[in-house]
Amino acid sequence: MKKALCIITVLVVAGLLLSSCRNKKQAAESNGGGSGNTVTNIVVGTGNKYEPYCYADSSGNLIGYDYQVLVEIDRRLPQYTFSYEIFDFANILISLSTGKIDIAAHEYEDNPDRRATYLYGDERYSDYDGWLMVNADGPWATVNSLDEIAGNPNAVVGVRLGSNYEAFVKTYNQTHTAQLAYQTYALEGPMLLLENLRSGRYSVTLLMLADLQLYNKIGTARLIPKGEAPVIQSGAYFIFAKNNPALKEAVDGALRDMKVDGTLARIYQEVVLDYYENQ
Repeated sequence: MKKALCIITVLVVAGLLLSSCRNKKQAAESNGGGSGNTVTNIVVGTGNKYEPYCYADSSGNLIGYDYQVLVEIDRRLPQYTFSYEIFDFANILISLSTGKIDIAAHEYEDNPDRRATYLYGDERYSDYDGWLMVNADGPWATVNSLDEIAGNPNAVVGVRLGSNYEAFVKTYNQTHTAQLAYQTYALEGPMLLLENLRSGRYSVTLLMLADLQLYNKIGTARLIPKGEAPVIQSGAYFIFAKNNPALKEAVDGALRDMKVDGTLARIYQEVVLDYYENQ
């Protein structure tokens, strides 16, 4: 099933790329073509280790959700053509700061520090509501809220490095007298997270419900959500340089259209939800 899904995904992406190139050529011809019409190359910085959002197939070709959303945006914007550069997560925004790339695409959530430096899109393209999770068979299974473990140095929150969940915990500690002890784990380290929850080194974590479905299939720890609502409501946005509002507005416009006509929901179903169902 996984092999078939991968083949279908590659064929869909190839078709979208061909359609994109054809649309751009037609747009150039309708505007006079040749030297009088310029199509601007936009360099997108992304990663290849965060499945199913920013990752590649066995041949190194990008196939993740962020990439496929951008392929469709590119198809809808004849004034631009997108190319892609792969970086470690920590280096994507650095590359945006130095002008090596024009769009940072790696499921970036809202973050005040980042907003002070970069230009966020107005349109979120995926949701990142974070639920409190515990190992149902572990020593911290009765914890129901972060407030319960605040001030306890032996109770540790495990959060992904550089995520909005890490930023949330930092903000919590700035606004509460009782502090949360926390540790970070790398983007590609779900096994470390699960082992630390199983052993009790991590008391709780913050995850999406979709992550819960995938991680429980691994079987290292049996995670369950706690509380009646997510601890944090968040979403992912593309990030641009401050001096490029025209590109940001164009991408926002394409995303709005994709939401209205159902294209964004279809891509999310085919890439993200089907991925989790077939793991």
